[in-house]
Amino acid sequence: MKVLSREELYLAVYDILKHKLNTPTWKFFEESARLNEDLYMDSIMILQLILHLELDLGLNIPDDMLVPKDFHTVESLLDFLEGLT
Repeated sequence: MKVLSREELYLAVYDILKHKLNTPTWKFFEESARLNEDLYMDSIMILQLILHLELDLGLNIPDDMLVPKDFHTVESLLDFLEGLT
């Protein structure tokens, strides 16, 4: 698996939200954005995001590693994803 830079991960998450999940709040996307409160992502949308990350980027995200604190903000999500690569 290719190691992705933080910028590549950032752009991948942005692309998934805008083009694959069709999230209307994609224009508020930035590292400090909260997934639930600012981007209005519910738990189902977060699971869809995880699935796209696995399929599109070839990441392996074990279920036992999924903890809410990693999915609070875009920044915490990127920190989590960087730890996987």
